[in-house]
Amino acid sequence: MTGGDEVTANSHEYPVAVDDQQFLVRCINDVERGRAASFLSKEPETVRWLKAEMVPATVFWDVGANVGLFSLYAAILQPTAQILAFEPAAHNYASLCDNIVINGFTNIVPFSVALGQGNLAFDELHLSKVEAGSSIHHVGAKSPWAESEPVFRQPCVKVSIDAMVLDHDFPPPTLLKIDVDGLELGILDGARTVLNQVKSVLVELDANDPSEISAATNLLEQAGFRLTETSRREKTINRKLPRNHIWMNTALRPLD
Repeated sequence: MTGGDEVTANSHEYPVAVDDQQFLVRCINDVERGRAASFLSKEPETVRWLKAEMVPATVFWDVGANVGLFSLYAAILQPTAQILAFEPAAHNYASLCDNIVINGFTNIVPFSVALGQGNLAFDELHLSKVEAGSSIHHVGAKSPWAESEPVFRQPCVKVSIDAMVLDHDFPPPTLLKIDVDGLELGILDGARTVLNQVKSVLVELDANDPSEISAATNLLEQAGFRLTETSRREKTINRKLPRNHIWMNTALRPLD
Protein backbone atom coordinates (compact mmCIF):
# COMPACT_ATOMS: atom_id res chain seq x y z
CA MET A 1 0.00 0.00 0.00
CA THR A 2 1.38 3.43 -0.91
CA GLY A 3 -1.15 5.68 0.76
CA GLY A 4 -4.87 6.25 0.40
CA ASP A 5 -5.59 2.67 -0.78
CA GLU A 6 -7.45 1.60 2.34
CA VAL A 7 -9.66 3.22 4.90
CA THR A 8 -9.39 2.73 8.64
CA ALA A 9 -12.29 2.14 11.01
CA ASN A 10 -12.84 5.88 10.86
CA SER A 11 -13.85 6.38 7.22
CA HIS A 12 -12.06 9.74 7.06
CA GLU A 13 -8.65 8.45 8.16
CA TYR A 14 -6.37 7.22 5.37
CA PRO A 15 -3.16 5.31 6.10
CA VAL A 16 -0.02 6.35 4.26
CA ALA A 17 2.63 3.64 4.31
CA VAL A 18 6.30 4.24 3.53
CA ASP A 19 8.58 1.22 3.78
CA ASP A 20 7.62 -0.41 7.09
CA GLN A 21 6.18 2.75 8.66
CA GLN A 22 2.77 4.36 8.51
CA PHE A 23 0.92 7.52 9.47
CA LEU A 24 -2.73 8.56 9.18
CA VAL A 25 -4.20 11.47 7.25
CA ARG A 26 -7.69 12.73 8.01
CA CYS A 27 -9.34 13.34 4.64
CA ILE A 28 -12.62 15.21 4.42
CA ASN A 29 -12.53 16.00 0.69
CA ASP A 30 -11.03 14.82 -2.59
CA VAL A 31 -8.12 17.26 -2.38
CA GLU A 32 -6.88 15.75 0.88
CA ARG A 33 -7.51 12.22 -0.39
CA GLY A 34 -5.45 13.05 -3.47
CA ARG A 35 -2.59 14.32 -1.33
CA ALA A 36 -2.62 11.15 0.76
CA ALA A 37 -2.79 8.86 -2.28
CA SER A 38 0.03 10.65 -4.17
CA PHE A 39 2.39 11.14 -1.22
CA LEU A 40 5.13 8.89 -2.62
CA SER A 41 4.70 9.74 -6.29
CA LYS A 42 4.17 13.52 -6.36
CA GLU A 43 7.46 14.59 -4.73
CA PRO A 44 9.67 11.50 -4.40
CA GLU A 45 12.74 13.69 -4.02
CA THR A 46 11.28 15.25 -0.86
CA VAL A 47 10.59 11.81 0.61
CA ARG A 48 14.16 10.70 -0.17
CA TRP A 49 15.58 13.92 1.25
CA LEU A 50 13.77 13.56 4.53
CA LYS A 51 14.69 9.89 4.83
CA ALA A 52 18.36 10.73 4.27
CA GLU A 53 18.58 13.89 6.37
CA MET A 54 16.36 13.29 9.41
CA VAL A 55 18.46 12.34 12.46
CA PRO A 56 17.52 12.36 16.16
CA ALA A 57 18.89 15.89 16.76
CA THR A 58 17.20 17.43 13.70
CA VAL A 59 15.18 20.64 14.01
CA PHE A 60 12.99 20.48 10.90
CA TRP A 61 11.11 23.60 9.80
CA ASP A 62 8.32 22.70 7.35
CA VAL A 63 7.41 26.06 5.79
CA GLY A 64 4.21 25.76 3.80
CA ALA A 65 3.17 22.58 5.58
CA ASN A 66 -0.36 22.49 4.13
CA VAL A 67 -2.13 19.61 5.96
CA GLY A 68 1.20 18.30 7.22
CA LEU A 69 2.13 15.19 5.24
CA PHE A 70 5.88 15.85 5.22
CA SER A 71 5.85 16.83 8.91
CA LEU A 72 4.01 13.59 9.70
CA TYR A 73 6.54 11.56 7.73
CA ALA A 74 9.43 13.32 9.47
CA ALA A 75 7.85 12.51 12.83
CA ILE A 76 7.76 8.77 12.17
CA LEU A 77 11.31 8.84 10.82
CA GLN A 78 12.68 10.49 13.98
CA PRO A 79 10.30 10.58 16.97
CA THR A 80 12.82 12.60 19.01
CA ALA A 81 13.43 15.30 16.39
CA GLN A 82 11.84 18.74 16.74
CA ILE A 83 9.41 19.55 13.93
CA LEU A 84 7.95 23.03 13.44
CA ALA A 85 5.14 23.12 10.85
CA PHE A 86 4.15 26.54 9.48
CA GLU A 87 0.80 26.88 7.69
CA PRO A 88 -1.07 30.21 7.75
CA ALA A 89 -4.21 29.18 5.81
CA ALA A 90 -6.88 28.51 8.45
CA HIS A 91 -8.54 25.58 6.68
CA ASN A 92 -5.20 23.81 6.13
CA TYR A 93 -4.02 24.61 9.65
CA ALA A 94 -7.12 22.94 11.11
CA SER A 95 -6.40 19.75 9.16
CA LEU A 96 -2.72 19.92 10.10
CA CYS A 97 -3.67 19.99 13.77
CA ASP A 98 -6.17 17.14 13.28
CA ASN A 99 -3.47 15.02 11.67
CA ILE A 100 -1.07 15.60 14.54
CA VAL A 101 -3.77 14.58 17.02
CA ILE A 102 -4.96 11.38 15.29
CA ASN A 103 -1.36 10.16 15.02
CA GLY A 104 -0.57 11.00 18.64
CA PHE A 105 2.60 12.87 17.67
CA THR A 106 4.14 15.04 20.36
CA ASN A 107 7.18 16.25 18.42
CA ILE A 108 5.31 18.37 15.84
CA VAL A 109 4.42 21.93 16.83
CA PRO A 110 2.10 23.70 14.35
CA PHE A 111 2.08 27.46 13.81
CA SER A 112 -0.56 29.43 11.92
CA VAL A 113 2.07 31.95 10.84
CA ALA A 114 3.27 33.16 7.44
CA LEU A 115 7.04 33.41 7.12
CA GLY A 116 8.70 36.12 5.07
CA GLN A 117 10.84 39.19 5.72
CA GLY A 118 11.13 41.54 8.67
CA ASN A 119 9.74 41.70 12.16
CA LEU A 120 6.36 40.50 13.36
CA ALA A 121 3.56 42.23 11.43
CA PHE A 122 -0.03 41.82 10.30
CA ASP A 123 -1.05 41.25 6.70
CA GLU A 124 -3.64 39.49 4.54
CA LEU A 125 -3.39 35.98 3.13
CA HIS A 126 -5.04 35.87 -0.29
CA LEU A 127 -6.71 32.46 -0.51
CA SER A 128 -7.32 30.76 -3.85
CA LYS A 129 -9.82 28.43 -2.15
CA VAL A 130 -11.13 27.75 1.35
CA GLU A 131 -10.94 23.98 0.95
CA ALA A 132 -8.69 21.87 3.17
CA GLY A 133 -5.63 20.71 1.26
CA SER A 134 -5.77 23.58 -1.24
CA SER A 135 -2.75 25.65 -2.18
CA ILE A 136 -1.71 28.71 -4.26
CA HIS A 137 -2.29 31.14 -1.39
CA HIS A 138 -0.20 34.32 -1.11
CA VAL A 139 0.57 36.95 1.52
CA GLY A 140 -0.15 40.56 0.61
CA ALA A 141 -1.42 40.08 -2.95
CA LYS A 142 -2.85 37.59 -5.41
CA SER A 143 -0.43 34.71 -5.98
CA PRO A 144 1.46 34.87 -9.28
CA TRP A 145 0.67 31.16 -9.49
CA ALA A 146 -3.10 31.73 -9.26
CA GLU A 147 -5.31 31.55 -12.33
CA SER A 148 -8.25 33.37 -10.72
CA GLU A 149 -8.87 36.09 -8.18
CA PRO A 150 -8.71 35.25 -4.43
CA VAL A 151 -11.94 33.99 -2.91
CA PHE A 152 -11.08 35.40 0.54
CA ARG A 153 -8.54 37.62 2.24
CA GLN A 154 -7.67 36.11 5.59
CA PRO A 155 -5.90 38.29 8.17
CA CYS A 156 -2.59 36.71 9.16
CA VAL A 157 0.60 37.28 11.09
CA LYS A 158 3.91 37.26 9.22
CA VAL A 159 7.52 37.26 10.40
CA SER A 160 10.98 36.31 9.19
CA ILE A 161 12.87 33.17 10.19
CA ASP A 162 15.67 35.37 11.56
CA ALA A 163 13.22 37.25 13.78
CA MET A 164 11.64 34.00 15.01
CA VAL A 165 15.05 32.71 16.08
CA LEU A 166 16.82 35.88 17.21
CA ASP A 167 13.91 37.81 18.75
CA HIS A 168 11.49 35.08 19.83
CA ASP A 169 13.87 32.29 20.89
CA PHE A 170 12.72 29.65 18.43
CA PRO A 171 15.18 26.79 17.84
CA PRO A 172 17.04 27.44 14.57
CA PRO A 173 16.35 24.93 11.81
CA THR A 174 18.96 22.37 10.86
CA LEU A 175 16.72 21.14 8.03
CA LEU A 176 14.54 23.61 6.12
CA LYS A 177 11.78 22.96 3.56
CA ILE A 178 10.14 25.93 1.83
CA ASP A 179 7.15 25.41 -0.48
CA VAL A 180 4.80 28.41 -0.50
CA ASP A 181 3.91 28.93 -4.18
CA GLY A 182 5.71 32.16 -4.92
CA LEU A 183 7.17 33.69 -1.73
CA GLU A 184 10.22 31.46 -1.39
CA LEU A 185 12.79 34.16 -2.16
CA GLY A 186 11.42 36.47 0.52
CA ILE A 187 11.57 33.67 3.08
CA LEU A 188 15.17 32.87 2.17
CA ASP A 189 16.08 36.55 2.37
CA GLY A 190 14.52 36.67 5.83
CA ALA A 191 16.73 33.80 6.97
CA ARG A 192 20.17 35.14 5.98
CA THR A 193 21.51 35.17 9.55
CA VAL A 194 20.20 31.73 10.49
CA LEU A 195 21.15 29.92 7.28
CA ASN A 196 24.66 29.15 8.54
CA GLN A 197 23.09 26.72 11.04
CA VAL A 198 21.04 24.88 8.40
CA LYS A 199 22.55 21.67 7.02
CA SER A 200 20.23 21.36 4.05
CA VAL A 201 17.49 23.38 2.34
CA LEU A 202 14.78 22.13 0.00
CA VAL A 203 13.02 24.99 -1.77
CA GLU A 204 10.42 24.96 -4.55
CA LEU A 205 11.19 27.45 -7.33
CA ASP A 206 9.70 28.29 -10.71
CA ALA A 207 11.99 26.63 -13.27
CA ASN A 208 10.46 28.87 -15.95
CA ASP A 209 11.74 32.00 -14.18
CA PRO A 210 15.53 32.36 -14.66
CA SER A 211 15.64 35.47 -12.46
CA GLU A 212 14.12 33.57 -9.53
CA ILE A 213 16.55 30.68 -9.97
CA SER A 214 19.47 33.10 -10.21
CA ALA A 215 18.43 35.06 -7.11
CA ALA A 216 18.03 31.90 -5.03
CA THR A 217 21.33 30.52 -6.31
CA ASN A 218 23.22 33.71 -5.46
CA LEU A 219 21.70 33.97 -1.99
CA LEU A 220 22.34 30.34 -1.06
CA GLU A 221 25.82 30.16 -2.59
CA GLN A 222 26.80 33.27 -0.62
CA ALA A 223 25.63 31.43 2.50
CA GLY A 224 27.88 28.47 1.65
CA PHE A 225 25.35 26.12 0.02
CA ARG A 226 25.77 24.01 -3.09
CA LEU A 227 22.92 22.71 -5.25
CA THR A 228 22.85 18.90 -5.23
CA GLU A 229 19.52 17.98 -6.84
CA THR A 230 16.68 19.44 -8.89
CA SER A 231 13.42 17.59 -9.41
CA ARG A 232 12.21 16.89 -12.94
CA ARG A 233 8.54 17.78 -12.65
CA GLU A 234 7.02 18.77 -16.01
CA LYS A 235 3.48 19.80 -15.03
CA THR A 236 2.98 23.57 -15.09
CA ILE A 237 0.64 25.72 -12.98
CA ASN A 238 -0.47 28.91 -14.74
CA ARG A 239 2.73 28.81 -16.84
CA LYS A 240 4.84 28.29 -13.71
CA LEU A 241 6.99 25.14 -13.49
CA PRO A 242 7.43 24.17 -9.83
CA ARG A 243 10.58 22.17 -9.18
CA ASN A 244 12.21 21.34 -5.88
CA HIS A 245 15.85 22.34 -5.48
CA ILE A 246 17.96 20.69 -2.77
CA TRP A 247 20.96 22.54 -1.35
CA MET A 248 23.64 21.34 1.08
CA ASN A 249 25.65 23.58 3.42
CA THR A 250 29.26 22.85 2.48
CA ALA A 251 30.59 24.33 5.72
CA LEU A 252 28.63 21.78 7.74
CA ARG A 253 28.97 18.94 5.25
CA PRO A 254 31.86 19.17 2.80
CA LEU A 255 30.98 17.79 -0.63
CA ASP A 256 33.25 16.12 -3.15
